[in-house]
Amino acid sequence: MTKTIEVQKSWEPDYDSEAARLETDKNLKEKVINALRTNVFINCEKIRVRVTGRLVFLEGTVHLQKERISAQKCIRDIFGIRAVINYLTYHNEYAE
Repeated sequence: MTKTIEVQKSWEPDYDSEAARLETDKNLKEKVINALRTNVFINCEKIRVRVTGRLVFLEGTVHLQKERISAQKCIRDIFGIRAVINYLTYHNEYAE
């Protein structure tokens, strides 16, 4: 006699699936871009966003160090982001 046990699994995205991972990365990228655009303290014209495996990469240039820091702070609490890697550079007006 065989006994069948039914197991109920809570829904979780399958991050092992390449298609699911790409969809998640695409959604995160849209959320990050929207957050940067709506932040009045950031001039996001020259900011590029790349998301790979829920890691967010910020690349490009901003005018001030405050913008660089604000960009990272405004997106760090978006659900689903594992980490933010901030490669943004800024012009040092005192270097000249």
